[in-house]
Amino acid sequence: MIRIAGHQYGTAAQIADRLGDDVTPTMVRNWARRSGLARHRTTDNNGRPCVLYPLDQAARIEATTRQATRGRRRRVDVEAVAAA
Repeated sequence: MIRIAGHQYGTAAQIADRLGDDVTPTMVRNWARRSGLARHRTTDNNGRPCVLYPLDQAARIEATTRQATRGRRRRVDVEAVAAA
C-alpha cells in the first residue's frame, strides 16, 4: 500500500486483503470495470506494469455491494470497514 495526497492505494490483492476474507482480487477488478472504481496504471520498482486502486473508494463500493439485496449474501467485517 502507498499513500498519495492523503489517500491509500494498493493492488487488487492488497485491497482485497484489507477489506476482508470474502473480498477477492477478482472482485476488486470487477468493481473497476462495473462500478467505476478508479484505477491508476503505473510501474513497480522493477519496471513491471502495475495497477493501483484507491482503498477509500473500494471500501465505499464494498459497503454498497454488501448492503445490496441482489447476489450472494455477504458477511460484515466490522474491523475492515472501520479501518477504511
